[in-house]
Amino acid sequence: MNDRYPKISIRSKNELAKHISSKKLPLAEALKLINDVSANFDNYWKDSKKSEPRKRKYVRTAAGKPLNTLLKAIDKKLLQPYDKHLPDFIFGGVKGKSHISAAHHLIGKKNQRTLVKMDITRFFEQIGRDRVFYFFYKKCGCSVRASNLLADICCVPIGKKGSNNAKKTIARGFPTSSRLAVWTNLDTFLRLKWEAEKLLRGHDFRLVIFVDDIGITASRVSEQKLDNVRKKLQKILLKNDENQPLPVNRKKTKIIPFIKGAEHLGVLLGRSKITIGSKTKSKMAAVKGLIKKSVGEKRSSLVKKRLAYYQYKKQIEKISNPV
Repeated sequence: MNDRYPKISIRSKNELAKHISSKKLPLAEALKLINDVSANFDNYWKDSKKSEPRKRKYVRTAAGKPLNTLLKAIDKKLLQPYDKHLPDFIFGGVKGKSHISAAHHLIGKKNQRTLVKMDITRFFEQIGRDRVFYFFYKKCGCSVRASNLLADICCVPIGKKGSNNAKKTIARGFPTSSRLAVWTNLDTFLRLKWEAEKLLRGHDFRLVIFVDDIGITASRVSEQKLDNVRKKLQKILLKNDENQPLPVNRKKTKIIPFIKGAEHLGVLLGRSKITIGSKTKSKMAAVKGLIKKSVGEKRSSLVKKRLAYYQYKKQIEKISNPV
């Protein structure tokens, strides 16, 4: 078992119950919950309306079901305590971090910066049930029985529910999925960081990984050199682990100098600060215009939406300019 991975070492269903139990979920109730979910798993989740069938992206929801209670307990008790062990360039699915702090990390200390952005294609769907089993068994020291149990709880068949696909992957939308996506690919992400750091040494290199979005910035580097770096990193994602290839969406891969309006994770990157991105600005302007033309409940709803945008703007400003 590698020291950088969670030391969970669960051997049985009873041990899992002990690990996830709390004042709100006594041991007996925890065991009953695990047995209930194991027996009724397929009845406790469905495809969300947020799914995008054309992109073959299905969001799953277990809201209001015992499965959701169990998944939250596994995420909080088994995975979240190890957030602090993750490297500092991991931002997605980590407590106390956000897409805003990820964008701010890219600013760096030197000027003339350029952004390289990449997006892993259908990231969650790339991570199969076997990979989750391997993580719990080989990396976390769990028994075969416990690893199978955990993998079955956290994964669902790929594609639309009911399509009876034999292949299973981590479920897009489940509470455990963001952390599992990171942990099951940590070796590749570390290799990516080491290689990028070596290639961009002396250029104030920064890397952030936020779920499936990868952002890299460096100072005083030609776009041609950055494109060569991008190619090498893309190859690492695809071939570093033959059992877990991570193909990059080439349409979403971009190299943008800061002076040309580089945005990452919907946030505009400036020389010394971050600000709201173009899409948010456009939405704020549209809402402002609609408020002038609306009355009654519709106007009240729009005013609340505008307030939410301003609060989001303040969040960005607070991280960008800490007191």
